[in-house]
Amino acid sequence: MDNPFDYTKRQLTEIFGDVKAMFRDSLEEVIQPYVLQGLKVLLEDAMKAEIVGYTKADRYQRVKGRADYLNGYRYRNLGTAFGLLRRLAVPRTVRRNYQPGLFVRYARRTALVNRFIREIFITGVSTRNVGVVLRALVGHGVSASAVSTVNKDLDQQVRAFQRRVLKDDYVYLFLDGVRQRVVSCGKAVKKLVLVAYGIRFDGHREVIDFRVAKGESEAEWFAFLNSLYLRGLQERGLRLIITDGGKGLLAALDMVYPGLKRQRCWVHKLRNVANYVPRRYQVVCLGEAKGIYAADNYKEAVRRFQSWCRKWHALIPKAVACLERDIEDLLVFFQEDKKLWIKLRTTNAIERLFKELRRRTRPMSLFANVASCERITYALFTKYNNKWKDRRYVLFN
Repeated sequence: MDNPFDYTKRQLTEIFGDVKAMFRDSLEEVIQPYVLQGLKVLLEDAMKAEIVGYTKADRYQRVKGRADYLNGYRYRNLGTAFGLLRRLAVPRTVRRNYQPGLFVRYARRTALVNRFIREIFITGVSTRNVGVVLRALVGHGVSASAVSTVNKDLDQQVRAFQRRVLKDDYVYLFLDGVRQRVVSCGKAVKKLVLVAYGIRFDGHREVIDFRVAKGESEAEWFAFLNSLYLRGLQERGLRLIITDGGKGLLAALDMVYPGLKRQRCWVHKLRNVANYVPRRYQVVCLGEAKGIYAADNYKEAVRRFQSWCRKWHALIPKAVACLERDIEDLLVFFQEDKKLWIKLRTTNAIERLFKELRRRTRPMSLFANVASCERITYALFTKYNNKWKDRRYVLFN
């Protein structure tokens, strides 16, 4: 008789291929009910032990000093990362003062599931589709209103973030704003999210704070900058402030940080110059203007600027005047370490965050209110701050 275990290599490959396919397709479906049942038993046993400590007596035990009496159970569903626990038996007492310590009162989901919901929403999924994605992950979904309720829990975190004490260890400060559409008094209006982004001495970076304002006026920028100053961001360590050149921001800086050097963003400035340059000259003219900040040193940059002015003054005097008016502030970055020039001559570091914020808010069209705008902005900025904790610019040695 042939050996029943004498298989060829090809036969073994086919057999184990079928086994792997079976496990891949149905293993989770087979195991999940047992996992949920085990979790349900574990939670119910934990609450039974907890109720003994609460009542200070075991079930049916008659002792002096008993705090309360068990009065049956109430049944509820609880969404977990492993799936939906149905009819979870929660002990109920006569005085109705007992509350399990395993989950928040009236909560229908665990904190981990709520975090899943927020992370899914922040990545760009609409409130209506978050439930669909969540169902694919943990086997149960949520309604659009539940997603909004979960996100409202961020309000306290936003307030704490905007009121925290700041360390005065930033060496470079970037200031800029991004517009968002918000519903106000029944109509959509444009608000400006003012943002402060900083780089520390050790090369670590973070979004320091943000503020949803009516616009970019001097008063709005002053309120924002003064808040940063009073909370600890003073000018002991700051070397340079990089801005987009808005008049309101510059006026506010004169009052809050009057003695600090400022670098004007080349990208914003060249956009202004382009407004005065005819289309037929734009490629050559702006290309030569970019060569100014690409110089190897300050003297070379000044020489290129003077040459550029002589060439274009007769053709486009307004463009030349626009650049000439702010050339001193545009060349301040040459006073810093040469390795940092590329990062300090523009506000691109903060513009990349704005690009991600616009990508996230584009499917929403507009925010229902200012609080909603703050939640999404805070959640996105916090996500990047956490990602940057273990990273730093290696140029800062």
